[in-house]
Amino acid sequence: MTKKVYNWGILAPGRIARKFATEIQQLENAFVFAVGSTNDERSKEFAAEFGTKHSYNNYADLVADPEVDIIYIASPHAFHAKQTLLCLDHHKPVLCEKALGLNLTEVKKMVERARENKVFFMEAMMVPHQPSYQKAKQIIESGKLGKIKSIHSWFGFNKSPYDHSQRLMNPVLGGGALLDIGLYPLFDTLYFLGEPQNITASAEFAPTGIDQSVSIRLDYPDGLSASVFASFVASSGVGTDIFCEFGTIRLRRQSALEQWIEVETLLSGVKRYTYEEKFCGLKLEASDAMRCLDEHRLESDLMPLSLSISLMKYMDLIRHQTHIIYPGEREPAIE
Repeated sequence: MTKKVYNWGILAPGRIARKFATEIQQLENAFVFAVGSTNDERSKEFAAEFGTKHSYNNYADLVADPEVDIIYIASPHAFHAKQTLLCLDHHKPVLCEKALGLNLTEVKKMVERARENKVFFMEAMMVPHQPSYQKAKQIIESGKLGKIKSIHSWFGFNKSPYDHSQRLMNPVLGGGALLDIGLYPLFDTLYFLGEPQNITASAEFAPTGIDQSVSIRLDYPDGLSASVFASFVASSGVGTDIFCEFGTIRLRRQSALEQWIEVETLLSGVKRYTYEEKFCGLKLEASDAMRCLDEHRLESDLMPLSLSISLMKYMDLIRHQTHIIYPGEREPAIE
């Protein structure tokens, strides 16, 4: 049976959108069909680069295009809620970049609208789709390493000096380490351990007022704990160590396309699993979204909306403890 080819609309053609479009061109059932930007020149440049059929100088025309099957939202997360609601109100399925919104109120509104309109909606959280994470999950669920006793997870880099007008350091654009990269190690902890009993956090702030580093501790029953660290000013790289009763799992990646996993036990030593680029990356999010559309699903079972809600709930709690507040926003409400 021939697969349906989905026409993708790219909303906001920035750096991550280019990575996404480059990868989905490798998929036989995906076509980069249209692009929309408030900057006409950027839209036309993207269209020329990727061979899209339509280039729009606004978002309204993009989401109104009857030939667009699904929208990928790649703008700064300060704009995700407004743009997602625009798509959902036009009954366009949405794959929206992380962080899904600035706070839980926004995320819940987006989820509710998707369910009311019966439209597919998914956060573009890369990691649960990756083969390294699926392998780690498989090993843990097999019970071979026993129970998880602790997790340490981190994501850090230092590209200073930073341009304070750009997204990472700009509070108007939702900048800050927590929402940009801290959600990855936090997600890892929730993914493998579930929701904690208690969470405590601290943050270091940049001159612009955004959090440039954040440290988090999550406590679970029976003394189980996890630590999370994210920073724009520490060159830690990206990793997650899962310490189990009978061994350790180490998840590592250099990029979305370069990832590996090491499993170490006392008896067997270290076993390393590596993966070819064609089996990794952002394209797996698109593949899952199109699978869901093929199966008439309204959300993914790999990245369900409940997990996006849980992730944002704890980021709100972390922001409340560390006083991370964005312009025009009151301190996040705690539920």
